[in-house]
Amino acid sequence: MSSENKSLLTKGIGGIGAALLVLNGLIGAGIFALPAKMAAELGAFSPYIFLIFGALMLAIVWCFGQLAALYQETGGPVVYAQKGFGDAAAFQTGFIYYLARATAIAANMHVLLLYAGYVWPELNAGIGKSFAIIALTTALIVVNIVGLKAAMRSLDTISALKLLPFVALIAVGYWQLDFSTALVRSSETVVPAFDTISAGALLTLYAFIGFETVVVTSGETSSPKKTIPRALMLTVSGIAIFYFCVQWLYWHTVGPAKPDSAPLIALANMIFGETGALIMTLTAVVSVAGNLLANMISTSRLTFSMAQQSLIPGKLGQKLGEIHTSFATPAVSISILGIFAGAMALSGSFVWLAISSVLARLVVYAVCVVVLMKAQRASLQGATLQSASSQSSMQQDNSENNAYFNGSAGAFASPVNLFRRLIPFVALAVCAWSIAQSSTNAWLFLLGELVVGALLYFFYFAPSNKESKG
Repeated sequence: MSSENKSLLTKGIGGIGAALLVLNGLIGAGIFALPAKMAAELGAFSPYIFLIFGALMLAIVWCFGQLAALYQETGGPVVYAQKGFGDAAAFQTGFIYYLARATAIAANMHVLLLYAGYVWPELNAGIGKSFAIIALTTALIVVNIVGLKAAMRSLDTISALKLLPFVALIAVGYWQLDFSTALVRSSETVVPAFDTISAGALLTLYAFIGFETVVVTSGETSSPKKTIPRALMLTVSGIAIFYFCVQWLYWHTVGPAKPDSAPLIALANMIFGETGALIMTLTAVVSVAGNLLANMISTSRLTFSMAQQSLIPGKLGQKLGEIHTSFATPAVSISILGIFAGAMALSGSFVWLAISSVLARLVVYAVCVVVLMKAQRASLQGATLQSASSQSSMQQDNSENNAYFNGSAGAFASPVNLFRRLIPFVALAVCAWSIAQSSTNAWLFLLGELVVGALLYFFYFAPSNKESKG
């Protein structure tokens, strides 16, 4: 099943498409509420926190880029966990990550309708909201099934529509700003106490969650070894600067006052008037739509990948691992995700899952970083064995990793390669600190998900896997 179906996946994601997946995975609804929260927490120092902790977040991003270059298969974290720790860990990783991503889709459907409700109030009331969720779910399913290229073209259009108003807001806002006064205020910025910075840093790190969208679609990306690491680092760096520019403009235009509406809509109202506020409201709708589309493209590939790895056995696994003969997309996986997320959005049952959603993704990040550490260590051991015996079988098994990590300088012999080994430790420390800030409720909900995942694997999936592999 796997080799034949994998070959039917089209390479429909290029460099720009990969960058747009990262961009839309990150820029959704959060940016429209974030400026006021950051200003309240950190005041004039709030713009700089995006640069400082955005740089720390880049350590995690870099690790994902390295893993995408090593393991160029559809599935992302599921594939990495399987390579590093085996089937049980891969299933648990896929299970909690899928729930987190599906929850985000359901939640963002509500956020999209909330912003759209400023213009069309009937979308947020009673039967109108239910019909809107059904229509939105259907559109996401259809666009994704009819082909990856069609979905990516839609993402291109949405990305342009969401970025142009932001560019106009920043350009005109900075042009209107009194820089002499703003620069004097900036020079008087006082670094807050560490506990205050910690609260703001957590908001900052949360704003960067979602970058990994692109690695899940590695199998459908052209030249993923080069495309994905470049797209991740350049796009996330650019978004960190974008966040800084927006926050700096917000602080020096609006200040610490709490706005009546969403902060960026209030900012647009001050710069452009009521028309600007309306455009920014519609931009929020488009922005969340882009996040939904990118999330659907990526998350639907998780169950497809798990089926390909025989982590979902039986008829369900066969169906989830199928590729549509006409459209070359995992149509069943797409449909099930859309129906599941739409049902959660209709019922409101996503709320309890949302409590552990961010924590689950941080745990997945940490698992992936450790997998990279293991791959680096295996490469180093392989290089050591290579120098001791050119006939070593482990040398042959690790030849791809060795070639990737060693380069022309030998296994981690140069300062650059030593630095490459240090970055995952920084990334793991950032993950550990972020995970430690999670609430008790989030831990309890995540523990419950892990228990359910373990029961599913050991009482249903594991026996089937053993029979199919035996």
